[in-house]
Amino acid sequence: MTLPIAPRPRPDELPSSWLERTAALYDVSVAELRQVLWTGGPSKKARPDVEWAPHEAKSVAAGLRVTLEVVLDLGLKRRWSELAVDWLPSTDGFGRARGELDLAWCRHCLAEAHEAGGAYLDAEAALPLVFCHRHRAWRQDYCRRCRPRHAPRFIWSNGIEFVCGDCGKPLRASRWGQPTPAAYFDTEETAAALPILFAFDGEVRNALLGNPACLPGLEPVPARQFLIVLRDLTRALMAPSLFRTSYINLFDCPLLPTMPEHKPHTWDEQLYQELSPSSRAHVLSAVVALLADEPVSRLMSGAHLPFRERHTLEKLLNDVPRWVQATLIRSSGEWPAGLRVRIEAHQRRTGMDAEDVLAQFHAWRAERDQRHRERLLLSG
Repeated sequence: MTLPIAPRPRPDELPSSWLERTAALYDVSVAELRQVLWTGGPSKKARPDVEWAPHEAKSVAAGLRVTLEVVLDLGLKRRWSELAVDWLPSTDGFGRARGELDLAWCRHCLAEAHEAGGAYLDAEAALPLVFCHRHRAWRQDYCRRCRPRHAPRFIWSNGIEFVCGDCGKPLRASRWGQPTPAAYFDTEETAAALPILFAFDGEVRNALLGNPACLPGLEPVPARQFLIVLRDLTRALMAPSLFRTSYINLFDCPLLPTMPEHKPHTWDEQLYQELSPSSRAHVLSAVVALLADEPVSRLMSGAHLPFRERHTLEKLLNDVPRWVQATLIRSSGEWPAGLRVRIEAHQRRTGMDAEDVLAQFHAWRAERDQRHRERLLLSG
Protein backbone atom coordinates (compact mmCIF):
# COMPACT_ATOMS: atom_id res chain seq x y z
CA MET A 1 0.00 0.00 0.00
CA THR A 2 1.26 3.49 -0.85
CA LEU A 3 0.66 6.17 1.77
CA PRO A 4 -0.47 9.60 0.51
CA ILE A 5 1.92 11.50 2.80
CA ALA A 6 5.16 10.36 4.41
CA PRO A 7 8.14 12.23 5.88
CA ARG A 8 11.40 11.88 4.00
CA PRO A 9 14.13 9.97 5.86
CA ARG A 10 17.14 12.02 6.92
CA PRO A 11 20.44 10.70 5.52
CA ASP A 12 21.76 9.81 9.00
CA GLU A 13 18.44 8.61 10.45
CA LEU A 14 17.69 5.28 12.09
CA PRO A 15 15.06 3.22 10.22
CA SER A 16 13.02 2.86 13.43
CA SER A 17 13.03 6.65 13.85
CA TRP A 18 11.74 7.15 10.31
CA LEU A 19 9.01 4.52 10.73
CA GLU A 20 7.94 5.95 14.09
CA ARG A 21 7.78 9.48 12.67
CA THR A 22 5.61 8.19 9.86
CA ALA A 23 3.36 6.30 12.28
CA ALA A 24 2.98 9.45 14.41
CA LEU A 25 1.79 11.36 11.35
CA TYR A 26 -1.15 8.93 11.05
CA ASP A 27 -1.61 8.49 14.83
CA VAL A 28 -1.02 4.75 14.67
CA SER A 29 1.54 2.48 16.28
CA VAL A 30 4.62 1.30 14.42
CA ALA A 31 3.23 -2.23 14.56
CA GLU A 32 0.05 -1.08 12.81
CA LEU A 33 2.08 0.84 10.23
CA ARG A 34 4.15 -2.24 9.51
CA GLN A 35 1.07 -4.33 8.94
CA VAL A 36 0.04 -1.83 6.26
CA LEU A 37 3.46 -1.51 4.62
CA TRP A 38 4.78 -5.06 4.79
CA THR A 39 2.80 -6.85 2.12
CA GLY A 40 4.22 -10.21 3.13
CA GLY A 41 4.12 -9.53 6.87
CA PRO A 42 7.03 -8.20 8.96
CA SER A 43 10.01 -10.49 9.30
CA LYS A 44 10.41 -11.89 12.81
CA LYS A 45 14.16 -12.32 12.40
CA ALA A 46 15.27 -9.10 10.70
CA ARG A 47 15.94 -5.90 12.61
CA PRO A 48 15.47 -2.99 10.18
CA ASP A 49 17.72 -0.74 12.26
CA VAL A 50 20.57 -3.18 11.69
CA GLU A 51 19.77 -4.58 8.26
CA TRP A 52 16.54 -4.78 6.28
CA ALA A 53 15.06 -8.03 5.08
CA PRO A 54 14.86 -7.65 1.27
CA HIS A 55 11.06 -7.93 1.02
CA GLU A 56 10.59 -5.45 3.87
CA ALA A 57 12.87 -2.88 2.27
CA LYS A 58 10.98 -3.18 -1.02
CA SER A 59 7.61 -2.83 0.72
CA VAL A 60 8.72 0.27 2.63
CA ALA A 61 10.27 1.87 -0.45
CA ALA A 62 7.03 1.40 -2.37
CA GLY A 63 4.72 2.36 0.49
CA LEU A 64 6.61 5.49 1.52
CA ARG A 65 7.60 6.47 -2.02
CA VAL A 66 11.38 6.53 -1.76
CA THR A 67 13.97 4.61 -3.72
CA LEU A 68 15.02 1.18 -2.53
CA GLU A 69 18.64 2.32 -2.28
CA VAL A 70 17.70 5.12 0.12
CA VAL A 71 15.87 2.64 2.36
CA LEU A 72 18.75 0.15 2.35
CA ASP A 73 21.31 2.86 3.11
CA LEU A 74 19.59 3.63 6.42
CA GLY A 75 20.49 0.22 7.88
CA LEU A 76 23.39 0.30 10.34
CA LYS A 77 25.23 -2.54 8.59
CA ARG A 78 25.03 -0.70 5.27
CA ARG A 79 26.19 2.54 6.93
CA TRP A 80 29.06 0.87 8.83
CA SER A 81 29.99 -2.38 7.12
CA GLU A 82 32.34 -3.45 9.94
CA LEU A 83 29.90 -2.59 12.76
CA ALA A 84 30.14 -4.95 15.76
CA VAL A 85 26.45 -5.90 15.64
CA ASP A 86 26.75 -8.19 18.66
CA TRP A 87 27.66 -5.08 20.69
CA LEU A 88 24.27 -3.49 20.09
CA PRO A 89 21.86 -4.01 23.01
CA SER A 90 19.73 -7.12 22.68
CA THR A 91 16.05 -6.94 21.78
CA ASP A 92 15.08 -10.33 23.21
CA GLY A 93 13.20 -8.84 26.14
CA PHE A 94 15.91 -9.62 28.70
CA GLY A 95 18.07 -6.53 28.15
CA ARG A 96 17.46 -2.81 28.51
CA ALA A 97 16.04 -2.21 25.05
CA ARG A 98 12.41 -1.11 24.92
CA GLY A 99 12.14 -1.18 21.13
CA GLU A 100 14.20 -2.07 18.07
CA LEU A 101 17.31 -0.79 19.86
CA ASP A 102 18.25 0.63 23.25
CA LEU A 103 18.72 4.30 22.44
CA ALA A 104 20.80 7.05 24.05
CA TRP A 105 20.14 10.40 22.45
CA CYS A 106 21.77 13.82 22.44
CA ARG A 107 19.43 16.70 23.29
CA HIS A 108 21.45 19.04 21.08
CA CYS A 109 20.93 16.74 18.08
CA LEU A 110 17.20 16.64 18.82
CA ALA A 111 17.03 20.42 19.14
CA GLU A 112 18.89 20.98 15.87
CA ALA A 113 16.63 18.51 14.08
CA HIS A 114 13.56 20.26 15.48
CA GLU A 115 14.79 23.59 14.16
CA ALA A 116 15.41 22.00 10.77
CA GLY A 117 11.90 20.63 10.44
CA GLY A 118 11.30 17.91 13.02
CA ALA A 119 13.05 15.78 15.62
CA TYR A 120 14.50 12.42 14.63
CA LEU A 121 17.04 9.94 15.97
CA ASP A 122 20.31 9.57 14.14
CA ALA A 123 22.29 6.36 13.72
CA GLU A 124 24.77 7.25 16.47
CA ALA A 125 21.94 7.04 19.03
CA ALA A 126 21.98 3.27 18.55
CA LEU A 127 25.61 2.83 19.60
CA PRO A 128 26.41 2.03 23.26
CA LEU A 129 28.30 5.26 23.90
CA VAL A 130 28.52 7.79 26.73
CA PHE A 131 28.87 10.98 24.65
CA CYS A 132 27.64 12.57 21.47
CA HIS A 133 30.96 13.15 19.75
CA ARG A 134 29.60 15.87 17.47
CA HIS A 135 28.43 18.10 20.31
CA ARG A 136 30.76 16.77 23.03
CA ALA A 137 27.63 16.28 25.14
CA TRP A 138 26.53 13.52 27.51
CA ARG A 139 23.95 11.15 26.05
CA GLN A 140 20.65 10.57 27.83
CA ASP A 141 18.39 7.54 27.90
CA TYR A 142 15.44 8.74 29.98
CA CYS A 143 13.37 11.82 30.77
CA ARG A 144 14.80 13.96 33.57
CA ARG A 145 11.39 15.40 34.52
CA CYS A 146 9.78 12.16 35.65
CA ARG A 147 10.56 8.51 36.30
CA PRO A 148 9.38 7.00 33.01
CA ARG A 149 8.24 3.41 32.72
CA HIS A 150 7.57 3.55 28.98
CA ALA A 151 9.81 4.08 25.97
CA PRO A 152 10.00 7.58 24.47
CA ARG A 153 7.93 8.09 21.32
CA PHE A 154 7.28 10.42 18.42
CA ILE A 155 4.08 12.45 18.28
CA TRP A 156 2.62 14.98 15.86
CA SER A 157 2.09 18.33 17.59
CA ASN A 158 2.57 21.24 15.19
CA GLY A 159 5.38 19.16 13.80
CA ILE A 160 7.10 15.95 14.82
CA GLU A 161 8.32 15.82 18.43
CA PHE A 162 10.28 13.14 20.28
CA VAL A 163 8.73 13.03 23.75
CA CYS A 164 8.80 11.15 27.03
CA GLY A 165 6.44 8.18 26.89
CA ASP A 166 5.09 9.01 30.36
CA CYS A 167 4.89 12.79 30.86
CA GLY A 168 4.87 13.76 27.16
CA LYS A 169 7.53 16.48 27.49
CA PRO A 170 9.81 17.04 24.46
CA LEU A 171 13.17 15.43 25.20
CA ARG A 172 15.00 18.12 23.23
CA ALA A 173 14.01 20.54 26.01
CA SER A 174 15.84 18.62 28.72
CA ARG A 175 18.19 21.03 30.45
CA TRP A 176 20.33 18.34 32.06
CA GLY A 177 23.89 18.95 30.95
CA GLN A 178 26.16 16.57 32.86
CA PRO A 179 26.40 14.50 36.05
CA THR A 180 27.00 16.33 39.31
CA PRO A 181 30.37 15.25 40.75
CA ALA A 182 30.84 14.52 44.44
CA ALA A 183 31.35 17.64 46.53
CA TYR A 184 34.89 16.70 47.57
CA PHE A 185 36.20 17.09 43.99
CA ASP A 186 37.16 20.52 42.72
CA THR A 187 36.48 21.94 39.27
CA GLU A 188 40.10 21.46 38.16
CA GLU A 189 39.85 17.71 38.76
CA THR A 190 36.57 17.50 36.88
CA ALA A 191 38.00 19.53 33.99
CA ALA A 192 41.04 17.23 33.82
CA ALA A 193 39.00 14.02 33.82
CA LEU A 194 36.46 15.03 31.15
CA PRO A 195 38.76 14.96 28.07
CA ILE A 196 40.23 11.63 29.21
CA LEU A 197 36.82 9.95 29.44
CA PHE A 198 35.62 11.63 26.24
CA ALA A 199 38.69 10.41 24.33
CA PHE A 200 38.33 6.84 25.58
CA ASP A 201 34.64 6.80 24.65
CA GLY A 202 35.82 7.86 21.19
CA GLU A 203 38.10 4.82 21.09
CA VAL A 204 35.11 2.64 21.98
CA ARG A 205 33.26 4.20 19.05
CA ASN A 206 36.20 3.45 16.74
CA ALA A 207 36.20 -0.19 17.80
CA LEU A 208 32.42 -0.56 17.48
CA LEU A 209 32.70 0.62 13.88
CA GLY A 210 35.47 -1.88 13.15
CA ASN A 211 38.44 0.49 13.27
CA PRO A 212 41.68 0.06 15.26
CA ALA A 213 41.44 1.66 18.70
CA CYS A 214 43.77 2.58 21.56
CA LEU A 215 43.64 1.11 25.04
CA PRO A 216 45.30 3.30 27.71
CA GLY A 217 49.07 2.97 27.55
CA LEU A 218 49.07 0.86 24.37
CA GLU A 219 49.46 1.35 20.65
CA PRO A 220 46.31 0.94 18.51
CA VAL A 221 44.99 -2.62 18.48
CA PRO A 222 42.44 -4.32 16.17
CA ALA A 223 38.82 -3.53 16.96
CA ARG A 224 38.02 -7.10 17.97
CA GLN A 225 40.90 -7.20 20.45
CA PHE A 226 39.89 -3.85 21.97
CA LEU A 227 36.30 -5.02 22.46
CA ILE A 228 37.41 -8.31 24.03
CA VAL A 229 39.41 -6.41 26.66
CA LEU A 230 36.48 -4.06 27.32
CA ARG A 231 34.09 -7.03 27.55
CA ASP A 232 36.29 -8.92 30.00
CA LEU A 233 37.07 -5.95 32.23
CA THR A 234 33.39 -4.95 32.32
CA ARG A 235 32.50 -8.44 33.51
CA ALA A 236 35.26 -8.37 36.12
CA LEU A 237 34.33 -4.92 37.41
CA MET A 238 30.60 -5.68 37.62
CA ALA A 239 30.87 -9.29 38.84
CA PRO A 240 29.16 -10.05 42.16
CA SER A 241 31.01 -11.18 45.24
CA LEU A 242 29.51 -13.28 48.03
CA PHE A 243 28.62 -10.01 49.75
CA ARG A 244 26.53 -8.79 46.78
CA THR A 245 28.88 -5.98 45.86
CA SER A 246 31.26 -5.43 42.95
CA TYR A 247 34.79 -4.17 42.40
CA ILE A 248 33.45 -1.24 40.36
CA ASN A 249 32.21 0.28 43.63
CA LEU A 250 35.79 1.10 44.67
CA PHE A 251 36.26 3.64 41.85
CA ASP A 252 35.37 7.30 42.25
CA CYS A 253 35.84 9.30 39.05
CA PRO A 254 35.79 13.11 39.57
CA LEU A 255 33.26 13.46 36.73
CA LEU A 256 30.59 11.21 38.22
CA PRO A 257 28.28 11.49 41.23
CA THR A 258 29.84 9.51 44.13
CA MET A 259 30.65 5.84 43.64
CA PRO A 260 28.63 3.48 41.42
CA GLU A 261 27.01 1.53 44.31
CA HIS A 262 26.40 -1.44 42.02
CA LYS A 263 24.47 -4.17 43.85
CA PRO A 264 24.12 -7.21 41.57
CA HIS A 265 21.19 -9.51 42.21
CA THR A 266 22.29 -12.28 39.87
CA TRP A 267 25.44 -14.23 39.04
CA ASP A 268 24.90 -13.63 35.34
CA GLU A 269 27.62 -11.72 33.50
CA GLN A 270 27.12 -8.00 32.92
CA LEU A 271 27.56 -6.91 29.31
CA TYR A 272 28.82 -3.41 28.54
CA GLN A 273 26.19 -2.75 25.88
CA GLU A 274 23.38 -3.55 28.34
CA LEU A 275 24.49 -0.86 30.79
CA SER A 276 23.00 2.63 30.97
CA PRO A 277 25.12 5.53 29.68
CA SER A 278 25.93 6.53 33.27
CA SER A 279 27.03 2.99 34.16
CA ARG A 280 29.11 2.86 30.98
CA ALA A 281 30.83 6.05 32.13
CA HIS A 282 31.69 4.42 35.45
CA VAL A 283 33.08 1.36 33.67
CA LEU A 284 35.14 3.35 31.15
CA SER A 285 36.66 5.55 33.85
CA ALA A 286 37.54 2.40 35.82
CA VAL A 287 39.13 0.74 32.77
CA VAL A 288 41.26 3.86 32.21
CA ALA A 289 42.26 3.78 35.88
CA LEU A 290 43.25 0.11 35.66
CA LEU A 291 45.34 0.40 32.50
CA ALA A 292 46.73 3.95 32.40
CA ASP A 293 49.96 5.16 33.96
CA GLU A 294 50.06 7.59 36.83
CA PRO A 295 48.76 10.27 37.37
CA VAL A 296 45.86 9.50 34.99
CA SER A 297 45.17 6.25 36.80
CA ARG A 298 44.93 7.99 40.15
CA LEU A 299 42.75 10.78 38.80
CA MET A 300 40.20 8.51 37.11
CA SER A 301 39.77 6.27 40.15
CA GLY A 302 39.75 9.03 42.77
CA ALA A 303 43.01 7.65 44.17
CA HIS A 304 44.69 11.05 44.06
CA LEU A 305 42.78 11.79 47.26
CA PRO A 306 44.93 11.07 50.35
CA PHE A 307 42.55 8.41 51.72
CA ARG A 308 42.31 6.42 48.47
CA GLU A 309 44.49 3.66 47.05
CA ARG A 310 45.37 3.51 43.36
CA HIS A 311 43.73 0.70 41.39
CA THR A 312 45.73 -1.25 38.83
CA LEU A 313 45.13 -4.38 36.80
CA GLU A 314 47.36 -6.29 39.23
CA LYS A 315 45.36 -5.07 42.23
CA LEU A 316 42.11 -6.04 40.56
CA LEU A 317 43.46 -9.55 39.94
CA ASN A 318 44.43 -9.86 43.59
CA ASP A 319 41.14 -8.57 44.98
CA VAL A 320 38.33 -9.98 42.82
CA PRO A 321 36.84 -13.43 43.56
CA ARG A 322 38.86 -16.42 42.35
CA TRP A 323 36.32 -17.31 39.66
CA VAL A 324 36.68 -13.80 38.21
CA GLN A 325 40.47 -14.15 38.22
CA ALA A 326 40.11 -17.49 36.44
CA THR A 327 37.78 -15.98 33.84
CA LEU A 328 40.31 -13.25 33.06
CA ILE A 329 43.16 -15.77 32.84
CA ARG A 330 41.22 -17.98 30.43
CA SER A 331 40.15 -15.14 28.13
CA SER A 332 43.44 -13.20 28.22
CA GLY A 333 44.86 -15.31 25.39
CA GLU A 334 43.05 -12.93 23.02
CA TRP A 335 44.31 -9.76 24.73
CA PRO A 336 47.10 -7.53 23.38
CA ALA A 337 50.53 -8.83 24.36
CA GLY A 338 51.26 -5.86 26.64
CA LEU A 339 48.27 -6.74 28.83
CA ARG A 340 48.42 -10.50 28.41
CA VAL A 341 51.86 -10.73 30.06
CA ARG A 342 50.46 -9.01 33.17
CA ILE A 343 47.72 -11.63 33.45
CA GLU A 344 50.24 -14.42 32.87
CA ALA A 345 52.46 -13.03 35.63
CA HIS A 346 49.53 -13.23 38.06
CA GLN A 347 48.84 -16.83 37.04
CA ARG A 348 52.49 -17.81 37.55
CA ARG A 349 52.61 -16.13 40.94
CA THR A 350 49.41 -17.75 42.21
CA GLY A 351 49.74 -21.08 40.39
CA MET A 352 46.03 -20.90 39.62
CA ASP A 353 44.48 -23.61 37.46
CA ALA A 354 41.83 -21.46 35.78
CA GLU A 355 39.83 -24.34 34.32
CA ASP A 356 39.65 -26.13 37.68
CA VAL A 357 38.54 -22.97 39.50
CA LEU A 358 35.82 -22.31 36.92
CA ALA A 359 34.64 -25.93 37.04
CA GLN A 360 34.27 -25.67 40.82
CA PHE A 361 32.44 -22.36 40.52
CA HIS A 362 29.98 -23.66 37.92
CA ALA A 363 29.35 -26.78 40.03
CA TRP A 364 28.68 -24.58 43.08
CA ARG A 365 26.27 -22.44 41.06
CA ALA A 366 24.43 -25.48 39.73
CA GLU A 367 24.05 -26.91 43.24
CA ARG A 368 22.89 -23.56 44.59
CA ASP A 369 20.34 -23.15 41.79
CA GLN A 370 19.05 -26.68 42.41
CA ARG A 371 18.54 -25.97 46.13
CA HIS A 372 16.70 -22.77 45.22
CA ARG A 373 14.35 -24.67 42.90
CA GLU A 374 13.69 -27.26 45.60
CA ARG A 375 12.81 -24.56 48.13
CA LEU A 376 10.37 -23.05 45.65
CA LEU A 377 8.68 -26.44 45.16
CA LEU A 378 8.40 -27.00 48.91
CA SER A 379 6.89 -23.55 49.44
CA GLY A 380 4.16 -24.34 46.92
